Amino acid sequence: MLSRNKITIVKAALSGLLALFTMGSALANTLDQAIAVEKQTTKASVQSQKKIDRFADETIDMAAEYRLTLEVIESMRIYNDSLEKLIKSQEEEMVSIEQQMKTIDATARGVVPLMNEMIVKLENLIAVDIPFHKEKRVERVAGLKEMMGRADVSTAEKYRKILEAYQTELAYGESMDSYIGDMMGDRKVEFLRIGRVLLVFLTLDGKQAGYYNPESREFEELDSGYISSIQRGLKIANKQAAPELIKLPVPAAKGAN
Repeated sequence: MLSRNKITIVKAALSGLLALFTMGSALANTLDQAIAVEKQTTKASVQSQKKIDRFADETIDMAAEYRLTLEVIESMRIYNDSLEKLIKSQEEEMVSIEQQMKTIDATARGVVPLMNEMIVKLENLIAVDIPFHKEKRVERVAGLKEMMGRADVSTAEKYRKILEAYQTELAYGESMDSYIGDMMGDRKVEFLRIGRVLLVFLTLDGKQAGYYNPESREFEELDSGYISSIQRGLKIANKQAAPELIKLPVPAAKGAN
């Protein structure tokens, strides 16, 4: 049997072990609590950092949106300034157009009688001129007269057409040409025109020649000696021969000394 002293020692040892066990359990609980607190702290820190990052991103986005808003405002200001200048310019242009319209109306009232007079003078010129391309020239004047009564043709276009007709008539005085036409009823002849000075003809069989006499205002027969000259003249007009001097009956101008 154990002596009383040994029993006491055993109890003391057991009490120590129990105390150590109890202390170890307490330390373990404390460590677990510390670890749990650390985890919660770390988790809270991570969440806080996420919030900070989110707020930072939102701040950056807001700053970028603010800058963009400022740029839009500046663009709108520039656009409005340009629009105001454009509106002012258009208003000035409208005033100018209104003034021009008044001037144009006044000018048109003066130009229309002038154009009518030009047509009459052109018609008179053709009537007294040698009768080359007579039908075509008379039709041209008739077209001008008809045009003057049309509201769908501008005054400027009417004036241009009249000037064009005058230019055509002026060009006749500096050119020569040949063409087939009627003479003596339904008889076909070939005419030779030299400027506005001379109009001669040759029958298609080449046996008869004649010219327009401005004094008598009639076509008169020419001596057969002119036939060869007229034939050369026709070749020159048709670009079939080089220009050369030819003998033709040129009437003396009225009033010449």
